[in-house]
Amino acid sequence: MALEISAAFWHDKIAMLEICPSPSECLKLMAQHQMLPNIREHSLRVTGVALRLGEALVQSGVSLNLPLLEAGALLHDIAKTSCLKNGGDHAQIGAEWLQNYGYPAVAEIIRQHVYLPDQVLESPRIREAEVVNYADKRVMHTQVVSLKTRFADLQARYGRNAPARQRITAIKRRTVRLEDKIFAPLSLTPPDLLELNDLRRAL
Repeated sequence: MALEISAAFWHDKIAMLEICPSPSECLKLMAQHQMLPNIREHSLRVTGVALRLGEALVQSGVSLNLPLLEAGALLHDIAKTSCLKNGGDHAQIGAEWLQNYGYPAVAEIIRQHVYLPDQVLESPRIREAEVVNYADKRVMHTQVVSLKTRFADLQARYGRNAPARQRITAIKRRTVRLEDKIFAPLSLTPPDLLELNDLRRAL
């Protein structure tokens, strides 16, 4: 037990020291990779949701690196424009780009923004990657919506066959579990995030 506490303690300390690009540097990277305007707006909205949750979690006593959270949210779809044109896994490719830029912690958030590993989801700790993953699932295009609405849209757009529909359903179940985990320490509720549709963070 002492070893587990020590590992968690040092993980938190190391996470707080992780180097990450500033918001202005993130915007430059988005421009450099010719991010489409609608994907840029989606990323800004996801960032607003992620930071709202991150700030509430920190206030509740959860240890999170908010600059890292912000960078991961801004850049989670950094490779999506390229992949729409050329194909490929945008989460994996985006992670490789950020790894090459010298930002391994941001790279890991990008890698996990579509699908979280079991060991992360099942851990009692809440990590930056989980907050970004959840925030992305709450934003349909540029609007904050419920998980029910978001996954109905995903099924309509991508559920072309039975395996695809099953995969989306499985991700929805995992996201509901993630929602329960993130909101457990908060007085904030999932519907409260809909208020962010009337707000936009300045960058």
